[in-house]
Amino acid sequence: MSGLPKRSRRFGVGKEIGGAVYVHRMYEHVLPAAVAHAKLQIPAGFDYTVIKYVVKDETVSFIACVEFDATDEPSVGEVVTVKADGATSSRSASFDPWIYHHKWLFVADNYSGFDVAASKARSKQWLALDEIDFRRIGKKSFWEQNVVRRFQNAERLDDRVTEP
Repeated sequence: MSGLPKRSRRFGVGKEIGGAVYVHRMYEHVLPAAVAHAKLQIPAGFDYTVIKYVVKDETVSFIACVEFDATDEPSVGEVVTVKADGATSSRSASFDPWIYHHKWLFVADNYSGFDVAASKARSKQWLALDEIDFRRIGKKSFWEQNVVRRFQNAERLDDRVTEP
């Protein structure tokens, strides 16, 4: 892959994939009023970090992601989904959770929760690896076994090459 993915053009921030945009809750104000309306339906005290907004049908998911700022590819936790008609559903965190790649897309460059430039650099590094199975890297176990391991081995090799 030649370059980095781009933030949502429609909203100015966020990761767009599969007809949905994902943003950090700090940027929920850039999303349509449907998000504010859906927010009224989530259980009191539910602490979410990420919002997934499906443009086509205005479905909104509020996603707990407690490690968002602390890890490179944070895990998806509990999810509360609100349909346009107000119907809600919830899903617990999975034993082998889905993870977020390119978390820097979810925020603006001036976001202070993590080093955005370092997150972009990590994206560039792992995207440079060959033979990545993009259909399977969303699961934490596959990611760690098949991408992170290769990424770490490449870093160790780079360190040995640059040592005097």
